[in-house]
Amino acid sequence: MEGVEARDGLMLLAGLVDRVVWLDRSGFLPASFGYPAPWLRHEAVSPLLRSAPSPRPAGSAAPPGTRRVAVAFAPEHGDHATAWAEASGHRLLAADAVVTARAADKIDALELFRAAGVAVPEHVVIPARERRRAAAYWRPEWPAAVLQRRENNLLGRGTVPVGGAGELAAALRAWPGRVLKLSRLVPGLSLTVSACVGGDRTVVAAVSHQLVGLPELTPHWGTHCGNQLVGPADLPEGVYERVRRTAHSVGEVLRARGYRGVFGLDLLEDGGDVLAVEVNPRFQTVSALVQAAEHAAGLLPSLGLHILACLLPALPPGRLSRAPVPRPSQLVLHAAGPLEITAPPAAGRYRLDADGVAHGPDPDGPRPPAALRPDEALWWPHAAPGKAGTGDELLLMQFGRPQCGTAPRPPLGTRARTWRDAALRALGVAA
Repeated sequence: MEGVEARDGLMLLAGLVDRVVWLDRSGFLPASFGYPAPWLRHEAVSPLLRSAPSPRPAGSAAPPGTRRVAVAFAPEHGDHATAWAEASGHRLLAADAVVTARAADKIDALELFRAAGVAVPEHVVIPARERRRAAAYWRPEWPAAVLQRRENNLLGRGTVPVGGAGELAAALRAWPGRVLKLSRLVPGLSLTVSACVGGDRTVVAAVSHQLVGLPELTPHWGTHCGNQLVGPADLPEGVYERVRRTAHSVGEVLRARGYRGVFGLDLLEDGGDVLAVEVNPRFQTVSALVQAAEHAAGLLPSLGLHILACLLPALPPGRLSRAPVPRPSQLVLHAAGPLEITAPPAAGRYRLDADGVAHGPDPDGPRPPAALRPDEALWWPHAAPGKAGTGDELLLMQFGRPQCGTAPRPPLGTRARTWRDAALRALGVAA
C-alpha cells in the first residue's frame, strides 16, 4: 500500500484542525482510525437520519479559515451534510459537486474510464427514448448481462441481471425514459480498491474482495454485502498490481478534473484482466478496514489523508509499505422483507458464546477490526427504530479475519452464519 507516514500526517493535522466531525449513521470509521485523535468525533447525520443542530443566526457561517471541519460518508446524497455544516459553523470537506456527480454517474463514468485508458466490460448504451426492440440491444454471444441505470444509489438497486432478450424487454419496461447501460455479465471476482486524490498525486491504498448480492444477507442481486481485504497472493497472478495501476490511472484523471479526497473503484477480474465497473467518489464502508491496514503499516489512515488532500495544495511525502496486509472483513445485513425495528442493539464489541448467542457491547469499547479475537465482532447498527423496507441496511458487522472464501458470490462460512443469526435475534427478527 501507499500512504503518508502516520507521525508526519498527524503532526500536520494537529496544525490544521481543531475539530473534525464525521457525519454518518454510525461511528464505524472514527473507531478504526487507530491513533489518538482528541479532535475527532462523530455526529449521527445521514440522508436517512437528517439530524442537524439548530440554525445559526444569519451571517454567522463558518469563516473561510475555520479550523472546524466536517467529513461525510456520502455528501453527494442529499443535503444532510451541507445543512449540518452550515448550521454548526463547520467547513464541509467534500469534492466539487459537479465533478463528483459525473464520476458517480454509472454512464458518464464510461468517458472517465476512456480518458484513463482502462478497460471496461463490453456494453451497449440504451437511449431513454425512441428505443428499438430489446432484441436489437441483446448480444447473442453474451450468456447473461447486467442492466444498470445512471443512479445506482447506495444500495445497488439500480443494477439487475438479465438472462436474455425477453428479460431485457421486461426490465426496459420497468425503467422507461432512462438512459441505461447493458453490460456483459463478468463472472469473475468483484474487487474494490481505495485511493485518495491530492493536489499533486493519487495515493492507492488497499484492495478488497467485495461481497455483492449474497442471498444469505440481502434479497437484492446488486447490493453490497461486505468486504474482505486481500493481498497479492489471494488473487490470480498479476491481478493485484493491475488493480492498483487502474486505480492510479482513474485517480489521475479525477485529479486533472479538480476532484480531491478519497474514492473507491469497483472492478471485476476477468481471466486475469481487470475491468473497471464504477467509481464511488466518496468514502465507502470498506474504508474502515482500509484504515485498519494503514494503521498496521504505520501509515496515516484514510480519513486523515482525505483531510490533508482537501486542505493542502499537495500531499506530504509518501511511502510504499510492503508489509503483509491484515485480513479483517465485514458483512452488511439487510432486511429480507418489510419489518419493524423496535430497539436496535447498541454499537460496540460483541462476543459469541458456544451456543451462538452474542453478548455485548463490551464496556471496554471497540477494538480496531484487525485486533478482534475469533469470537468477537464489532456491531454498527444502521437501522433506526421504526419500519424498515425490503433490502434496507440493518447492521454492519466487522471481524478480524475473512468470513467467506475468495470466490465470486461465495456462501457465508459457518461462523458467519452464526453471527448473522445472532444479529437477527438481537434485532428482533427471526433467522
